[in-house]
Amino acid sequence: MRTSARYAGAAAVLAAALLVSGCGSDGGSGETEPKPSSEQTAEPTGDPGDEAATGGVNGTWSAEGGGKAMVLSVSGDQAALLGETTCTGTADTDADPVTFALKCTDGSTDRTKGTVKSLKGESLTLAWESGTTDTFTKVEVPEVSTEIPEIGDLPSDLKLPTE
Repeated sequence: MRTSARYAGAAAVLAAALLVSGCGSDGGSGETEPKPSSEQTAEPTGDPGDEAATGGVNGTWSAEGGGKAMVLSVSGDQAALLGETTCTGTADTDADPVTFALKCTDGSTDRTKGTVKSLKGESLTLAWESGTTDTFTKVEVPEVSTEIPEIGDLPSDLKLPTE
């Protein structure tokens, strides 16, 4: 269990880094649109118990599928599933229920098209077109600083080695 938690934590950080770095192309004009930070989420507009309809899937989720640890990371309309393979794609948070369309690096199709069946508190259940159902648990990912610390003035009398 501890090993799974470690893998899930490492995969969560990797998934967050992939989503934050914006890997992939949006096919747009090169201009970037402002995106909400991880603390900003859409306010529910419907029944408060129906989180799946409001895009409440944003965040990082972990599960075990077939005895293997998996991490699902969702940020806006971008999604990544990391586990035995890496799958990236989109989450249609405007759909009711929320749907996922992913493409896996190894060509796997087990978890490429999915639909949120349940989202209650810290539990997210996804039904995949392949017939597989996974229940994910919300993972709190700590903030990672991107600031480079100042190292101060370097000594001016440094001599570089010569051949």
